[in-house]
Amino acid sequence: MGRRFSISATGNLNFGEGSFNDIPQLLAKQGYRRIALVTSTTFSHTDKFASFGASCRRLSLNVDIHCISGEPTVDSVDSVASSCSRDGSDVVVGIGGGSALDTAKAAAVMALHRDVSVKRYLEGVGDLAPPANRLPLVAVPTTAGTGSEATKNAVVAEIGPAGFKKSLRHDAYIPDMVVIDPTLALEVPFSVTAASGLDALTQLLEAYVSVKANPFIDSLALPAIGVAGKSLLSLLQGNLDDLSARTDMAYAAYISGIAIANAGLGYVHGFAGPLGALHPVPHGVVCGKLLAPLNRALVSRAMETEPNNILLEKYGKIATLWQVDGPLGVISHLEHLTNLADLPNLRTYGFTEYELSALGKKDAARNSPVRLAEETTVEVLGQLF
Repeated sequence: MGRRFSISATGNLNFGEGSFNDIPQLLAKQGYRRIALVTSTTFSHTDKFASFGASCRRLSLNVDIHCISGEPTVDSVDSVASSCSRDGSDVVVGIGGGSALDTAKAAAVMALHRDVSVKRYLEGVGDLAPPANRLPLVAVPTTAGTGSEATKNAVVAEIGPAGFKKSLRHDAYIPDMVVIDPTLALEVPFSVTAASGLDALTQLLEAYVSVKANPFIDSLALPAIGVAGKSLLSLLQGNLDDLSARTDMAYAAYISGIAIANAGLGYVHGFAGPLGALHPVPHGVVCGKLLAPLNRALVSRAMETEPNNILLEKYGKIATLWQVDGPLGVISHLEHLTNLADLPNLRTYGFTEYELSALGKKDAARNSPVRLAEETTVEVLGQLF
């Protein structure tokens, strides 16, 4: 315990069945009267959405609805932020998957800076330091995936040959309140459950073995990996109404957000960003397709050249929780999960073999404790065509 480390704290958390129903009353108690609600088009058609609106009206809360589809872009964030500023919003509430939450987070910041495009504050793209001030922010995930409800960044993209996926990041962007009601995920279809669940598991694994990991993150990530490996299996076997599994995955996704916010990511996300910037492929699909082959490559490399690498030690602990045979057993379980997920190949989204080969040459190690040879990553990405 001699290592120094610091932790970015999360906002107030309300977790459990029925917690979604408490949100209007919680907002009213905080004195908010004009709410900017950022949500997915899909969720806006549900009974729970209608019930939320009715509860807000009974409490005399004005709700301005911003429905989004697809991942956040510079234009979509700027548009929502401009509306929030014009409407005089008191608070931004994001309800949905990672795209809705990231849009809400970015809009809460940019609503106070409406004369500037969010692009100017993005890492590696912008020319300005991100501001610390924002509107109050409430995050309500409906999927168990990105863990955006617990992170200090929002990912914003421009898609195309010169595209990017970059973060608007500041410690002040962690939501003030998080409400996680696992029953919201019961309406999520298999394809989204699979992609988002594999994204959450990827984040947990990469943060857990990261060179920036610390005892605090390890103590959260390892148990979450344990439950995610089993509960995601149940869901991918078709048990979409398994509320216990939904609850486990909701918790695991939240922990994955805390983990990546404090320990960073590895190869899968190192490639997922550039891939998602080139073509409009769902982030969870990319993570799911890369998870098993890249992890097999990492374990094989460590076993061949670095038998004392921390990755093997930590994967041994995961193997114990998953009741499989060592690090290679962990890889076999990941392969079984991804096979059940049956995610489409990347050519479905417009990728060419040349593009995948070129992207495979990028240095995507990030915080991985094991380095892969370029020919290995080129081969892995080529197999996804």
